[in-house]
Amino acid sequence: MFVVPGSFVPYNDTVTLLNYKRLRDLDLDIDVFCFRAKEDPSLKEELEKDEKFRKFHIRYTSDLDWAIPRNYPLRLPVGLILMNRYVLDSLKEFEKGSYKYLFTSIAPGIGHIAGNLIKKKHPEVEWIASFSDPFKGSPYKKEDLSNRSIFYKIAFNVGAYCLYNDRYEELAVKNADKQIFICEEQRDFTLKQYPDYEKLLEKSVIYPLTYIPDWKMYSDLLNTKKVSHQKKTAVHLGRLYGLRKIDSFLEALRELNEEIPDLKEKIVFHQYSEIQPDDVKKINGYGLKELFILHDKVTYLESVKIMKEADVLVLFDTLMPEAEIQPYLPSKIVEYLMLKKPILGICDDNSPSYRILKEYGFETVGSKKEVIKKNIISLIGDERKIDYSLEKLNNDTYDKLIIDK
Repeated sequence: MFVVPGSFVPYNDTVTLLNYKRLRDLDLDIDVFCFRAKEDPSLKEELEKDEKFRKFHIRYTSDLDWAIPRNYPLRLPVGLILMNRYVLDSLKEFEKGSYKYLFTSIAPGIGHIAGNLIKKKHPEVEWIASFSDPFKGSPYKKEDLSNRSIFYKIAFNVGAYCLYNDRYEELAVKNADKQIFICEEQRDFTLKQYPDYEKLLEKSVIYPLTYIPDWKMYSDLLNTKKVSHQKKTAVHLGRLYGLRKIDSFLEALRELNEEIPDLKEKIVFHQYSEIQPDDVKKINGYGLKELFILHDKVTYLESVKIMKEADVLVLFDTLMPEAEIQPYLPSKIVEYLMLKKPILGICDDNSPSYRILKEYGFETVGSKKEVIKKNIISLIGDERKIDYSLEKLNNDTYDKLIIDK
């Protein structure tokens, strides 16, 4: 198999890990052609102990930050040159070997452009296109920028062009032989925007977010002991931006704070990573600084320690209440479910997070203010032992989905 993923492990990113999990159980030699990115020491350590990583032969091209200038809009001219070179060099690398399968990834989506070029010249190869988030029709590209600085607007539009270009998705949907999605909602949101939905459905596969049981970073989560503090600690680790809106949550917390004088002695919420300035203003204006405490982003290892010591895990979902389908599924839901702790899900019932949490028996889910208030009160007094099967999350369960045997 020839793999054109843009970036790959040991660069630690949601999509690089997703792609590695999807490929590691294949009984194939795998050649990877990707951009070079910063290696994560803890992930590198896991890979060095993973015998299945030995079948991956990685060749690097230029630096990821220059080629995909997400955070560096002034690098765009160089990035365009390097992206074009990556596509052309991918074809050259492919033609050095003899491959039956081709695998490409949507983020960064330039991999799908390379895949389309290879497939066009070599129609005999079976092209497998991997998707993580929808690009076409993405509501995140319609964010209101009226109150943002000129620099932010430039950076946002550069990022949208480089990372979320509709063309990346369109070429793969129309021309790949097989498509892999993380959940039904993401698949349907994506494919229903194209003609011949039923035909596209036939060549699609659901490969859910998973974990690797043998890895210490996951076994540590599985073996976490139950905690129960008199004052419960509730944590959210991840960015709050765009459609991850927390207005109803903050209003619910403000009202509960007024109704329960000693609320901060019963539960305290912690947010790790980016939060929007308007939300910070509300937290201060509502008098919630001692109830909703803000922290900088932490490393993955630090985030695991925080989650293990928490009483409650909070999931702020993408909110699209008027939409038929909300297609975004936060990857942290896997770690949350592995920990078997109480979860407060700020989700609408059109989302995969809502469906999955309900399937696992969690009732403290919903995005309306009154529902959130009820759920927080429920969590304060909840001392139940949570248990369920994790078979659906075990990566080893899905080794036959990508290659038909």
